[in-house]
Amino acid sequence: MAFSDKSIDYLNRKVAGMYHIIKNCMADMEAKAKRNAEWKDRTSHARQNIHHGVESHPMTKSFTAYLAHGMKYGRYLEEGTKPHIIKPKRKKALYWKGAKHPVKSVNHPGTKAYPILEETLRENKDELIKAIEKHWANE
Repeated sequence: MAFSDKSIDYLNRKVAGMYHIIKNCMADMEAKAKRNAEWKDRTSHARQNIHHGVESHPMTKSFTAYLAHGMKYGRYLEEGTKPHIIKPKRKKALYWKGAKHPVKSVNHPGTKAYPILEETLRENKDELIKAIEKHWANE
């Protein structure tokens, strides 16, 4: 079965439109993640650097969408940490404002996870699916 040039053009336009549908939905998810993140901001850098993207794969006519942290410590906000020991990297001891004296190590109790990216993606996947279905159903 051969497709006409008109049919192929129609399908190519539909696939191209997918990029914009996904991009718009991911932008909405980014805004929701920034707005709903429950951690306490110190510098606001973690919140400000949440970002999204969409990659198009023309050979397979597929797309990859992502919502990500832009800070190195974003992973720890998302997943939390187990209790761990903190030791100095370049000095002989650790010291911070308010400490009575320098110490060789600190027993960190771990941190609570704030899985905002996973939560946002899970809560909004149906919205993305509906937008894609509407795009393909629209004539």
